[in-house]
Amino acid sequence: MKYFTKSFLLFTIILMSCGKQEKNELTMQEEVYKTTMQHLIEDLWNNQNLEMIPKVFTEDIEMHLGGLDFNLKGHSAIQKEYIQPTFDAFPDIKHGYDMLLIDGDKIAMSFYGEGTNKNEYEGIPATNKVLKYRGMAFFRMDGNRIAEVWTHSNWATKFDELTK
Repeated sequence: MKYFTKSFLLFTIILMSCGKQEKNELTMQEEVYKTTMQHLIEDLWNNQNLEMIPKVFTEDIEMHLGGLDFNLKGHSAIQKEYIQPTFDAFPDIKHGYDMLLIDGDKIAMSFYGEGTNKNEYEGIPATNKVLKYRGMAFFRMDGNRIAEVWTHSNWATKFDELTK
């Protein structure tokens, strides 16, 4: 009986240790993903640091912007067709997020943004009005970088309201 009790106790300790190790690894990976999201929002968007693009996105990043009907692939396309025109038209644009959910290599984010339309955007003259919008993004991670992102926001609707 003593042998059984000791064996059972040792087996239980091993099982508990394995569970803690898996949870610690998961927590560490979640922290890596949170750091990437912070770099995306703070460094790339809020500080307009384009040098963060290769640090945040994989080389073959795919971006699907639902509310704007864009599908872009690669660093160059994302910078030239999406990020830089946004910075040019809204030089004070800032972003934040109020929810971040992580499940394996997938991340869901509820985000918001605000910026003043100071320059032409998609052929429409500057309005000098503040654009405020909200959206959701879903990310697929590869290591510590974003490999694919799907977003949907009310940007187009809110921008259209600025022009009236």
